[in-house]
This record gives sequence, structure tokens and C-alpha cells, in this order.
Amino acid sequence: MVTPVLLIVAGLVVAGAVVAVAAPNPRHATLGAFAAVLLAGLVADPLPSAAGLVARLAGAALGGWLVWMALRKAPSPAAHTSLGWAGSAGVAVAAFVIGWLAAAAFAGALDDAGASASDFVGQTLAGGSLVDRGAIGVAAALGVLAAAPLVLPRDGHRLGLGVLLLVAAGGLLTSALGGSPDDTLELALALLTALTGAAVAAVTSAMLRMGGDLILRDALSREPAVHHRAADEAHRGAAG
Repeated sequence: MVTPVLLIVAGLVVAGAVVAVAAPNPRHATLGAFAAVLLAGLVADPLPSAAGLVARLAGAALGGWLVWMALRKAPSPAAHTSLGWAGSAGVAVAAFVIGWLAAAAFAGALDDAGASASDFVGQTLAGGSLVDRGAIGVAAALGVLAAAPLVLPRDGHRLGLGVLLLVAAGGLLTSALGGSPDDTLELALALLTALTGAAVAAVTSAMLRMGGDLILRDALSREPAVHHRAADEAHRGAAG
């Protein structure tokens, strides 16, 4: 597979991650997240073996199916990032560019250090691989997009998808810096993807069963956590 095609796949990975955090429909978000995880396995130079690709496909398919089944009774609209589609896409593009430039600088430093350094880390990156630079750029974009649902969680399901994006980002960094993909690593990533999907499905099912929606709530209130905090602040303001 030629480099331009792999870079197009890298763009599709970022697009899937944007859908995962910006789509109001949790089912669409699930499809975006697991599509990003699956396609991330193709952003590698050289490509993983057939066994590694099959393992990645199986892990993403199993994890995605479990989450999809857990969402059967979920309401269509759900809490998503306040950045919206345009904001999420803009942040992802900016992070990708920063990651690409950082990878280029790192490759130059490795090249200046000589072959002894590039023998054990970033060998193909130091050799000028655009695919590896793209992989690091995609990893940066996934990490930034995952920050919102992880740092300011509003939706339990979306929080789990953020963890899934971080798993994909870790796999991309390992592939870009570690050289040739390893079947053992691909199997480990596939298992981690499936287990993460199972955990997201379990949390999603529990939230739908107990609260009827996916919104994270304060322990002492039935109202959403953000509404509860806003009410407290308004009450203190009125008292002052």
C-alpha cells in the first residue's frame, strides 16, 4: 500500500475520532470510535501481518458489538463535546499538525544522533517515513479529542469511548517508534480493545438500567452533575 493511501487512512482515523466525541447520537459515536481503532492498525510502515490485522478486526468488531447491544434502549441524543463538529475538527487538525511537526523534529534529532540511536527507537521515523510521522500526528489528535470526555466527563458512555481513543493512540505511537509491527503487540491491542468495549458496554447498561440515560450525576442528587453545581452557585449568589 502506497504512502498517500496510508495518509488518507490516517485522515479517516481522525474523522472517526471526531465523530466519537461530537456526534449527538451515541450509536454514531460508537461507530466512529471503533472505526478509528480499526483503521489505526493500518497506519503503519510496514503494515502488520495478516494475523495482526485479523486480530485487530476481531477485537474492534467484538468490542463495538458489545457496546452497540448495550445501547439498544439508549435515547438518541446524548451529552457530547461542547466544541461541536467544527470545534472538534479544528482541534483535531491542530493537534495533528503539532504531532507531525514534533515527529519531524524528533526524526531530525535521531538522524543527527547517528545510526546507533535509530537502531532501537524510531528507525523508520529517522529514515524519513511520512507514514510514521502521520501516525504520531494521528496519535496526538486522538489524545486531544479524548481529553474532553476524560477530563470533563458528562456522559458515561462517552467517557469509555475516550479511553478507547487513548488505546488507539498508544498503539499508533508504539507502531511509529517501535519499527515493524509485532503480532504479539497486535493481539494485545485487540484484546485490550475488546475488554475496553466490554467495560463500556457494562457501564452503559448499568446507567441505562439505573437512570434511564447516560448522563453522569452527582451522588447526592438525581439531577445531572453540571446542573447540580450550577444550582448551588446560584443559591450562594442569591444568599450573598
